[in-house]
Amino acid sequence: MLRPLFLLLLTLVATPPARSDESGLCTSVCVTEQGRCQKKARSMNNVERDGWVHHQDVRTGSDASAEMERLAARQAEADKRRSERDADCEMAYGRCVSDCRRPR
Repeated sequence: MLRPLFLLLLTLVATPPARSDESGLCTSVCVTEQGRCQKKARSMNNVERDGWVHHQDVRTGSDASAEMERLAARQAEADKRRSERDADCEMAYGRCVSDCRRPR
């Protein structure tokens, strides 16, 4: 009678650290996924920027100011998309960590 009770208590005592390890592993996976997301976002930013820089063709004369306005608008759009990608990565990380903290 005493032996099964002792084994049960030993199992219960050993359970919280296992869950803690699982949580730590889960959080580690979240950090890894966040890094991948940020790497992909930077890659997309670079592709977008390289395409944008490649197509810059500022003319002189009367069309120059209109062209500069179009280029400024394109840059603003690119900046907005970059911010959105960064925010998406942060939101995904937050959801992942939140899921790790939920009791199972």
